[in-house]
Amino acid sequence: MTCVTVDGARATRRRVNTRGAFYSNFSSIEEVFFTVFERQSERMLAIVRDVMASVPEEDFSLDSVGLILDAINPVGERWFVIQTEFTLLALRSESARRVLQDNRARFEGEMCEAIADVVRRLGRSPTVPIEQLAETVIALPQVVLGLSRESG
Repeated sequence: MTCVTVDGARATRRRVNTRGAFYSNFSSIEEVFFTVFERQSERMLAIVRDVMASVPEEDFSLDSVGLILDAINPVGERWFVIQTEFTLLALRSESARRVLQDNRARFEGEMCEAIADVVRRLGRSPTVPIEQLAETVIALPQVVLGLSRESG
């Protein structure tokens, strides 16, 4: 596989020789970002599910949550860049805004399911709606990465 940098975002394709050849696979920049966002979302969710599946339910603990966070950490910076770029694009384009909203809603829905499973496995009950917890869990790494980029 070859990694290609497209206006600051990295996208992985089987074999791309030129920027023009890369773009010919998409009808718009929104579609490029949509594809990258969707693949990254799926990758993060797959990592969470894989780690959860690797821990027997009776052994699941706060340490297991740490395993999940450690597993998705390498994806974090790329996710931060993709989210930031797509958000900036959505600020300039109504069609990109709709695509981003749809994708975020789908991603947040799947994260709600994963978070609800984590909470259940821990034998806990959330004190806030699971959707609010999911928003926080999704936003927190972005805030931390943003702050770390600002400080250097």
